[in-house]
Amino acid sequence: MASSTQKDPKKIDHYGIERVHADEPGAVDRLREKWGWFDHLMRMQERYSEQGGNFFAAAVTYFSVLSIFPLIMTAFAILALILRGNAELLAQIQSFITHSIDGSMGDTINSIIEGAIDQAGGVFTVGFIATLWSGLGWMGNLRMAVTQLWKRPLADSNFVLGKIRDLIRLIGMLVMIVLTFAVTAVGTSGLTTSLLDKIGLGEIPGITVITGLLAVVLGLIANWLLFLWMLKALPRGGAPLRAAAKGAIIGAIGLEVVKQLGSVFFSNALSNPAGAVFGPVIGLMVIFYLIWRITMYATAWTATTEEALREEPIDAPAPAIINVRAEAARPGGINRIFGRGRD
Repeated sequence: MASSTQKDPKKIDHYGIERVHADEPGAVDRLREKWGWFDHLMRMQERYSEQGGNFFAAAVTYFSVLSIFPLIMTAFAILALILRGNAELLAQIQSFITHSIDGSMGDTINSIIEGAIDQAGGVFTVGFIATLWSGLGWMGNLRMAVTQLWKRPLADSNFVLGKIRDLIRLIGMLVMIVLTFAVTAVGTSGLTTSLLDKIGLGEIPGITVITGLLAVVLGLIANWLLFLWMLKALPRGGAPLRAAAKGAIIGAIGLEVVKQLGSVFFSNALSNPAGAVFGPVIGLMVIFYLIWRITMYATAWTATTEEALREEPIDAPAPAIINVRAEAARPGGINRIFGRGRD
């Protein structure tokens, strides 16, 4: 009587094939079989390495730095246009600079502001065009990077619609990045202490610790929303919402660590002349690289969740093509092909 054997679900891969190992599994393999979370971490690392996560993080960093200066130029031009139409606000700013900065440096800064206001229209036009060009390239390469980690086609089906979508995503991402960093900046600066003193809460024991922890919590929430949006919207073809929500936790924690370290770095780097010259540029590049590396890892983690792997198309091998030579169809053809004579 024939007996049937049950398949072991733990040994079935995503092709539906039960895999057995003739040799004893190594220590890492045993840990992967024992702990599902460790197996997921290893899948994340394998996906990150196989798809070139480090390379894409460095490439997106380059495009980020390339885009930041046109953005600053555009923001400066917008500020100059606002000051051009508000003489009272301009006078207050110039007076503040004159009284805050000793010597001729204050007069130099005021002259720079006046020159920027006179040339605000030209600066805005050049800055806007440069921002549009570099920003779309930044967003396009960022989308290509996260899509590569999903092992999906990299090209958009429609070039024009793809660029319009990239522009919308670029604006949304910039707004969310500014908000997340603003939350951390307010929490770590002296502004919070000044506000507490004005409303009479500055003398409460432990209030500084409480507000610091609150700022971290709010920063984590803002970070999570940013990464949820990026992990869900950036890869071509989208991502499962549940998987993106889990991956966003990794991104939120990593980004908060980078922001806290960045605030310490910039506060120390700007305290000496050499750091004031080279520190901001170097620090900006390092922070961008860490942010995009965290983004690549969070994407790799999201792409290797069970939900994502179930939706991943099976990369089956190409069908085999068998060509039958005409000689094989003749009597004794097989023997002639392999060089054997008749017995």
